[in-house]
Amino acid sequence: MKITIIFPGRSIETARPTGSVMPLAPTLLAALTPEKHEVYLVDMFFGDQVDYESDADVVAVTVRTPLAVIAYEIADNFLKRGKKVILGGPHIFAFPEEAKQHATAVAIGEGEELWPVILKDAEQDKLKDFYVCGPYWTDRLNGDVHHQKERPALKNLPMMRRDLLPRERYFMDSIFTTRGCPNHCRFCPVTDIFGAKIRHRPIDEVVAEVATLGRRYFQVDDSVFGHPQIVDRSQENQYYVDLYSELAQLRPKRLWTGAGGLSAVNYKDGRKILDLAAESGLCSIAAGLESISAKGQKQSGGWRKLHYSSPDTFDIQKMKSNIRTIQGLGIEVKGFFIIGWDEDTQETYRRTLDFCDECNIVPFIFTLTPMPGSRIYQEYLEQGRIIADRPWDHYGGGYVVYRHPTMSEEEMIELNAEVMMEAYSTGRIVKRTLLAVRHRFSIDIATSSFFTQLGLRKAYRQLYEQSPGPSRQSH
Repeated sequence: MKITIIFPGRSIETARPTGSVMPLAPTLLAALTPEKHEVYLVDMFFGDQVDYESDADVVAVTVRTPLAVIAYEIADNFLKRGKKVILGGPHIFAFPEEAKQHATAVAIGEGEELWPVILKDAEQDKLKDFYVCGPYWTDRLNGDVHHQKERPALKNLPMMRRDLLPRERYFMDSIFTTRGCPNHCRFCPVTDIFGAKIRHRPIDEVVAEVATLGRRYFQVDDSVFGHPQIVDRSQENQYYVDLYSELAQLRPKRLWTGAGGLSAVNYKDGRKILDLAAESGLCSIAAGLESISAKGQKQSGGWRKLHYSSPDTFDIQKMKSNIRTIQGLGIEVKGFFIIGWDEDTQETYRRTLDFCDECNIVPFIFTLTPMPGSRIYQEYLEQGRIIADRPWDHYGGGYVVYRHPTMSEEEMIELNAEVMMEAYSTGRIVKRTLLAVRHRFSIDIATSSFFTQLGLRKAYRQLYEQSPGPSRQSH
């Protein structure tokens, strides 16, 4: 069969300037495809166009919530042409029946176990309505269901088919080493999708794959330092110690980035893991800090991944100290914050930017978007606080999709735009770039930091100029 795998994109993507990363989902599905089939990848995120006149037998589309409208349009167009259309991705987890209206079959959960089964059934014209992997409640699904109850073990996986995309257009390759998240953040559906238990890829398989990558790569794990909730399990810490010890021996050494929690500074073996990660080439982390207040930490659930015993023990001075420790290892910190919890006010936007300035971290300040599948989405839905007429493409930033008790939609959009435009002033960008190389001088790191921040400034201007708030041309 001829198979087309599509990774949808849109014209405004704030993630793109942080470093063009080769997408993981389509390259992994392609690797899981038996060799007898012909595979073609479409990465709309970086400009590929969809060919609706192609002779593909099967079309698979990844559905993320902000791109669900686009994904469904693509699926409908192919269905009209008689193609077998498979929809999967994180949005499907929350809305499988909605997705089924646009697909021949819907995949819920991870693809390692499902994709080969789907292709076999497609080849025999015996596709079921739903393919499910993991401990998912299938009784709510209307139609024929294939259910693989156990999540994949992540062993003996093929290397991603990066050869199917033009590698020269990507600044970084991508790879994963673990899946699962024990944090249960209220705004995030990842724990429910991938489970709270951490599953590890074998270290020798990860190292062998990294050896095939280019000079830079992005590690897509939930936390590249492990998780403080399970530090009593010595094998969890040992996994990262052994992994980064091995990666540090590779030549040439690659620079890499990923998501990482500040808590590694505080827990057993955490500092050792940090040192080895830096030695292996880690130069930047995306840290989910979520809030600068104890109340914000409690409402978001983010306090768990920051290694506090409860939200009441949150200490902002400890957060600042941990940031300085990580920066002292030559690791740039990108701080991600969510504003819009019930206790937040207009002043919270300004105070969060002031915190970022004081700590010299690259700021990512977002107004809360309750994502489908998350606990906060369900709570707000039950409370009647989700604005019902908002399309899915309003769930990608620049819009407000719920009702705040004290701030209006226009106020939150305007305040968010103001602080983000100010955050990426030329002076701030230069200052943060100089700090990024203060403890580890590298032209590559300095160039990456500077031009990433310039790209972010452009992306945020585009994002907020297209949002429904007052005009921001003066910015």
